[in-house]
Amino acid sequence: MKRMLFLMVVFVLALPARAEQALLMVRVNMKAADTMDVLKETVREYGYEVAHVQRCDGGMAQFHYKTDYYRVLFFGKLAEVRGILHSYPEMAPFLPLKIAVIAEKNQTVLAAVDPLALTRLYGNHPVLSVQFARWHNDLQAMLEEMRDYRKP
Repeated sequence: MKRMLFLMVVFVLALPARAEQALLMVRVNMKAADTMDVLKETVREYGYEVAHVQRCDGGMAQFHYKTDYYRVLFFGKLAEVRGILHSYPEMAPFLPLKIAVIAEKNQTVLAAVDPLALTRLYGNHPVLSVQFARWHNDLQAMLEEMRDYRKP
C-alpha cells in the first residue's frame, strides 16, 4: 500500500514537470545523412518549405565537442512567417522553425523547441496561441513519423 501511494505521489509530482517540457525529441534508427533526407521530404509533405540547412560540426569542434554529424534544418511557410514577423517582430529569434539533427552512432536524435513553450513568453495571446498549437501539432506529427519511419 505504501509503495502504491509513493508511486502515485511521484506520478502526480512529475505531471507539472512534463507540462513544462520545452523540447520535442525523438531517436531515429537511421544514419544522420539519411535521416536528414527523409526529414526534408517530411517537412515538405506538411506544407512547409526548407529554408536552409546549417552545419554545426565545425563550431562544436572549436569547443572540443566531437560529433560526426550535427545539422539544423530551418523551415517554415513563407507567407505565414512574413505575416507573423510583420505583426510581431519580436518573434524573429524563433522563426523560421528549426529541427536539430544529431548523429549518435547508427542512430539520429531529432530535437526541436516546442512552440507551446513560447506561450509563456507571449501569454494567452489569441492569435499566437493558436499558431503555437498548430506548429506544435505539426512538429509532433513530423517527429513521430520520423521515429516510426522504415526504409522501403
